[in-house]
Amino acid sequence: MILNHQVGKKFQSDIALCPLANSRDVASATSPARSLVTLTEYTSLRIGRNLKAGRPKAFSDSRGLAFFPSEILCVRDKFLVERFCVNAPQEEGAWIEAADGKRYPIKRSCSLGRTATNTIVLESPKVSRRHALIHVQNIGELWLIDLGSSNGTFLNKRRIHRPVRLSDGDQVTIGDQIFKFRQPLAISEEYKTDLLQRTLREIENIPCWLLVADIRGFTPLSRQMESGDLDVLLGSWILTCKEIIESRHGIVNKYLGDGFLAYWPDAATTSEEIVAVISTLRELQGKKWPEFRFVVHFGAVAIGGVASMGEESLMGGEVNLIFRLEKLASSLGEPCAVSEAAHTKLGELVPVRSLGEFELKGFDEKCALFAL
Repeated sequence: MILNHQVGKKFQSDIALCPLANSRDVASATSPARSLVTLTEYTSLRIGRNLKAGRPKAFSDSRGLAFFPSEILCVRDKFLVERFCVNAPQEEGAWIEAADGKRYPIKRSCSLGRTATNTIVLESPKVSRRHALIHVQNIGELWLIDLGSSNGTFLNKRRIHRPVRLSDGDQVTIGDQIFKFRQPLAISEEYKTDLLQRTLREIENIPCWLLVADIRGFTPLSRQMESGDLDVLLGSWILTCKEIIESRHGIVNKYLGDGFLAYWPDAATTSEEIVAVISTLRELQGKKWPEFRFVVHFGAVAIGGVASMGEESLMGGEVNLIFRLEKLASSLGEPCAVSEAAHTKLGELVPVRSLGEFELKGFDEKCALFAL
């Protein structure tokens, strides 16, 4: 039996309930095969009018070695409640390690640069003020993004041209600073699928504004430009868009090679703020360098991911829909568009023209799209 612990509308842990005859059953109940995301202590709990947590207690495995594989709650002396968390030892997270051995843990979006506003401050003249970003997305994946830095960001001695996924042991070079990326305990595809399914099934959906943007004609553009110039162009555009979104309380949720997905929980924003973002992005489009497209949608999404890494990945049909709408806008040659739901929500705040209704793969009903 699986129970789900929910805090802030996202998974903090999974709780497994299983029979417990005595303490010797603990080892089999918490075998390494199941302990991808374990905390590191046992705690007994007495159920009654008042819940009282006991002191941590060590148990022994079949070899007689003491261990603390997870947090255990004993319920009415008949059951073992095991709480799996994705944030126990540092070895189960991700970090970058400097040449001197210093570790910098990576959670959510970790910015690297010269100014004090960065998560990791690097005091070197060869490091830009806002140089790069390591971002958690896609359920425990770590992605490296250059933010238009002067001297570039290098992965395994090669300059990156767009956001790239990191792997354990990769060498990351920021200016003249060299780091080793570590994520010893990679998250399996099976776990990702399981977490995705449980998030969609059991976590309450939250109404959100969604925005997808990407550079138009990026492939031919990459053939026309020098590598270094393309890196600066893409990174500067990502940074500019990120600042526009964050200035209006939005969150860039995922980086997509030559684009990104951003969102605003409806309860924490207003239609006027979304209009301001649309207006500013359209002004940026007027500069035509680079040319890019964006689509705005409104719908309910599930928010989940690896909580200990600060991840909040968006999931559900509405996320799939906005990507379908972005592809539709691309095929129609429209630089900016809104869905029917977004148009209804915005009302007369933004003038639009109807582009018609269209059949989209994976959706039973036709979907309307409006140009801005």
